[in-house]
Amino acid sequence: MTNIIKEFYGSINQSKKGLPEDGYFLVSAIVMSLFLTAIGLTIGGLISQQYQHTVRQAYVQNAELVAEAGIEQSVYELNSNNSFAGYTSPQQFFNNSTQGLGSFTSTITTNADGTSKTIISKGNIYHLGNTTTPYLTSKVRVTVVGTGSSGYSVFSGPGGLILSGSANVTNSNVYVGGTISLSGASKIGTYSNPITLNVANDACPTGANPGSSYPQVCTSTQPISMAYSTNIYGTVCATGQTSTGPNNNIQGGSGGSGLQAGCTAPSASPPSYNRQAQISAVTTTASGTSNTYVCNSYPFNRTWPGNLELTGNVDIGGSCNVTMNGNAYITGNLTIGGASKITVSNTLGTTRPVVIVDGTITVGGSAVMIANSSGTGIEFISFKSTAACNPNCTTVTGTDLYNSQNLNTISVGGAVNLPGMIFDAYWSEVTLAGSGKLGAAAGQTVNLSGAGTIIFGTTLSSGSETWTITSYQPYYGP
Repeated sequence: MTNIIKEFYGSINQSKKGLPEDGYFLVSAIVMSLFLTAIGLTIGGLISQQYQHTVRQAYVQNAELVAEAGIEQSVYELNSNNSFAGYTSPQQFFNNSTQGLGSFTSTITTNADGTSKTIISKGNIYHLGNTTTPYLTSKVRVTVVGTGSSGYSVFSGPGGLILSGSANVTNSNVYVGGTISLSGASKIGTYSNPITLNVANDACPTGANPGSSYPQVCTSTQPISMAYSTNIYGTVCATGQTSTGPNNNIQGGSGGSGLQAGCTAPSASPPSYNRQAQISAVTTTASGTSNTYVCNSYPFNRTWPGNLELTGNVDIGGSCNVTMNGNAYITGNLTIGGASKITVSNTLGTTRPVVIVDGTITVGGSAVMIANSSGTGIEFISFKSTAACNPNCTTVTGTDLYNSQNLNTISVGGAVNLPGMIFDAYWSEVTLAGSGKLGAAAGQTVNLSGAGTIIFGTTLSSGSETWTITSYQPYYGP
């Protein structure tokens, strides 16, 4: 273009003396028009290129959005069905004139560790009306880890939840299969931190010998009884409950909605665990008094390997320091006290070690339990019951369950500081006294007493898995 202009002006210079002045200005105007046209075409081309780039970037972002939607939907389905293997057929995410058609597929595979899965989601973007060849594709790969969870930190069976003294449950959703009794100045939730409370009223027939039909929903009694100075703050669904207490004790607090009139508490299963499977996996057996695993003399450091069985009663006290590397099975009673310390090994990552006990579990003194760097604590389960099948019961119902729910098998006292630790009285009662931090508590009966607040922070296993994303990355593989 520059050469053309130069040649044009050259021809003008050669003959401009013979041109009228008006003609000269006309030629100049034509030249400027051509020049400006060339500039306009160049700018138009740049604008067009930028527009195409912007459009493509929008499609790229939409493809990533669709792939991420595939991840989110796959995790949702996995949390509903542990066997879900992904979306093999395209799932439409959007279809409109602005974005075109966006759809995703996904695959879910179980990893070698057995506790995590890999999800790969493929998002495809098609131009509107063309569903044969995708315009753009984006892939995302995530790792998800499954943890047992029912969404509650306190879970009781038909024996119910008993609070006395100044006991206070906070920072926790609570499920009560039976009834609730609050006395003294006890509270559930606080005004500024209301909780979700479900009470099923599944505690009939009553009496010392309720029979094989126990438990079932009570139809003639209300499940929550409260003293004048007690309080419940939160959103409360209690089957058959019409009273808010003698002093309007059930309130919404800041964000809750109080007692839900006519509400029927949802059905929920207590935490479940396969005791026999853990026993079958035992690889190391020793006496409960073995100096290899229990501190009877200096030095006070002990290491428990995974799949350990200790026979008889086990007493961890004094200045004994125990590091846990996996599950443990104790055939007698377990007592933890003194200035002892139990630590979860970092090698376990997010895999929670489980200590199953055929007898009772007692924690007191100034004992300390420390979660590992992943925040993983210990789950303690007592399987002791009053049934004839004790301790090998797989089911306890009827009068046997009624009698077992009043048997105290787990006692945690003092100023407990056990964040992340779970205590489960499988067929019986767990009693928590004092104050401090605890992961979660479960039992046929949960009894809280003392003069302090117990802050819960761990959701309980109900036999199902909750899958959580632990890593995310773009994926460029097949």
